[in-house]
Amino acid sequence: MDISLVGSINIDLVYRVPYVVNNGETLHSTSHSIHCGGKGANQAVVASQLGANVHFIGKVGEDDFGIQALNNLKDKGVYIDSVQKEGATGQAIIQVTDAGDNAIVLFPGANFLVTPNQIEQEADLISASKALLLQLEVPLDTVKKAVEIAAQHGKIVILNPAPSQNLPDSLLKNITFLTPNETELAQLTGIETTTEENIRSACSLLLDKGVGTVVVTLGSKGSFYMNREESGWVQSLRVDAVDTTGAGDAFNGALAVGICRGDSLRSSIEFATKVAAYVVTQMGAQPLIPQSIID
Repeated sequence: MDISLVGSINIDLVYRVPYVVNNGETLHSTSHSIHCGGKGANQAVVASQLGANVHFIGKVGEDDFGIQALNNLKDKGVYIDSVQKEGATGQAIIQVTDAGDNAIVLFPGANFLVTPNQIEQEADLISASKALLLQLEVPLDTVKKAVEIAAQHGKIVILNPAPSQNLPDSLLKNITFLTPNETELAQLTGIETTTEENIRSACSLLLDKGVGTVVVTLGSKGSFYMNREESGWVQSLRVDAVDTTGAGDAFNGALAVGICRGDSLRSSIEFATKVAAYVVTQMGAQPLIPQSIID
């Protein structure tokens, strides 16, 4: 299971707060911790722990945070030969409430220095992989180039369209699996996703644009999936959430593994749901996943 991953690498500065701070307010944090993060890195670490050979294409800064982030990826079994150094490492300032909710301020740093030219240099790596996994925390032109190369070689392309932004049809037509959440689905389609009928209509619109399968993550309401052959719901698992940071990333990393090892779509989503449910019971976006969850 070789997965090429184009995405972001951050250092997360996490502050535990009673509630998300209001405009003009100063709020004391009850604790502070530093974790390795970034949507790309989070997904890579999860997929690697689940047995995939993950080859990361991205950038960190020429700073101590960059060294820390690269050492973390290497320690978690992620291949980092295609990670370059430039500028300052990306950072996320994260408030986590007692209820497990979060609010995030993102500084992209070196992530926005990942260029289409860098992707072209890694064309052989992408073409040799079974799947390409991406998010939107690097420039959109960079994402387009990676998807273009993967599509030319008939690879599975999994795009998590987060943070939310409008995507051109020329990109969507080459996406094998698109994994928006409820808000991102509404932004992509212009359809309010307040009812099941609306969710189905929004997914159908994306299929008409050429997306192979849409998997919508809906938090406590579970997930909805749809392609030309099948559609359905997968229930969420009830857990005591400690930190929801990285839940979607865990879902995407695990989904990619399930798909690459040949599991059915529904089984892959159920597996991703289980992994994500475990991750939210731990602090930080990259916890060690026990064998009992992997099995």
